[in-house]
Amino acid sequence: MNNINKKLLRLFVLLSLGALAFLQLNLARGDVNSALVYLKTKSPNPWITMALVAAGESPDVDYLKSTTGASATDYEAPILALAAAGKNARTFPDTDLVAALKAFHAGGQIGSASTLNDDIFGVLALLASGEPASDSAVTDAKNTILNNQNANGGWPFAVGGNPDTNMTAMAIMALISAGVDKTDSHIVNAVNYLKSAQNDDGGFPYDPVSPWGTNSDASSDAWIISAISSVGEDPDGSSWSKNGNSPVDHLMSLQADGGYFEYQEGTGEDSFSPVTTSYAVIALTGKYYPVGATSFPAVPNVDYKIEGSTGTICEGSVNAPNALNLVVIIAPTCGFTYEIVDTSFGPYLKRINDDEAHDLVGWLYAVNFVLPNIGAADYDLENGDYVIWHFGNFNWQPGGAELNLSANVLPGTGDGGGGDGGSISFTVNVLGGGNNLGFGDIVPGALKSQDIVIVNNGNGSIYIESAVSGNEVFRDFLNIDGISWRNFSLNLSEGESDESEVNLQVPSSYSKPGSKTGKLIFWATAN
Repeated sequence: MNNINKKLLRLFVLLSLGALAFLQLNLARGDVNSALVYLKTKSPNPWITMALVAAGESPDVDYLKSTTGASATDYEAPILALAAAGKNARTFPDTDLVAALKAFHAGGQIGSASTLNDDIFGVLALLASGEPASDSAVTDAKNTILNNQNANGGWPFAVGGNPDTNMTAMAIMALISAGVDKTDSHIVNAVNYLKSAQNDDGGFPYDPVSPWGTNSDASSDAWIISAISSVGEDPDGSSWSKNGNSPVDHLMSLQADGGYFEYQEGTGEDSFSPVTTSYAVIALTGKYYPVGATSFPAVPNVDYKIEGSTGTICEGSVNAPNALNLVVIIAPTCGFTYEIVDTSFGPYLKRINDDEAHDLVGWLYAVNFVLPNIGAADYDLENGDYVIWHFGNFNWQPGGAELNLSANVLPGTGDGGGGDGGSISFTVNVLGGGNNLGFGDIVPGALKSQDIVIVNNGNGSIYIESAVSGNEVFRDFLNIDGISWRNFSLNLSEGESDESEVNLQVPSSYSKPGSKTGKLIFWATAN
């Protein structure tokens, strides 16, 4: 591969891709400090951010807030950089980057089915962001990597292609981070492939059998040094030395007076030098990928409804950190398009499908039928919240009435029980409620019910729907008139009333005893 093609390949990796230390190397033989000075003069990118963090710096990552993308690889490096900096890639940016990446999880892999790099970096990014190794996107991508290892132990960039040292090094780190043991045959064979690719100068080529050249280069050196560290070996030790030269020796030999690392000896500085230098800093500080992995609080599970000008666009349940991110997360599943714009008051939901804000009409949100006084991006949701996005006049009020739910789930199982009786009257044309709908003690496997009376005391006919917030027991197992509260609806003429049965049946397999609370909310629109 000639130098032009190598530069194009490296540029493609930068554009498409966007920790723990095993060993603190002897930095006295290399000037990492001058490399850091060099990097700080360059425009920030995810690789520079990871390098600065690896060296103990605390770089500003605000430039990643506006990250967008059209492919899985557009999100992976930004997520890795945010995790390295200790930022939550779900909530720190304007959009949930983890959800955006996972939207490309399909067909048992991440991103394009024809490439492996998006699976490799997908595993690294998701694990760095706090996703568990058991997550389906992680396990699918991990299995895709395992199933596409070449017979010689290496991994290619594209499925079915020739292996290269760079993808092999990153695949090793992805698998190690996903819990594959270093003694696993996939790891052992991959390490042996890298050893077989090492040049006599101690460094590594991109492709040891390339007809366009097999000279060692800094990018390959750096990624392989990090991979060696990830399996607990010493990249500066005798087992990785040839003719007295280790990969660390060769990498350090490529550092120029200006602090940057040349790609190959004599190539000088080019547009990719900041990234090559970032790889080198990460490797020489004993770090490997992901440079940082951070645990964040679990994202709450909430119910939602999107009400457009002509009716319900979508409803369901989802994990979402705030009311605005909820829209971004559910858009692919619900099949709607949206537009979020930056304003002086923060990000604003301007459009869903053809419903676009104009004059005094726009998108408003309510949580548990209350209109918050802060922006949707700043409203942190809690487990069991009920979120409504409504398109209409800005004086819209989510009118309704609510009942307080309570139950004490007992250990063990039992047979079905009868209702506790009683009738609770309330109006739905005014915001109010405060009535208590208690189910008392309930044994898993039992059913308890209460009767309620819904009275339309307003002027004109109304259409009533229900929502439940609070504990999962009520959100998952509460029924009204024999159907899930999610499917309940009722038309009432002016002055008309209706008696309905609310029942709670906890399945016999339920194993979380204790006191449970929630709210059953009815809301009405003119019919």
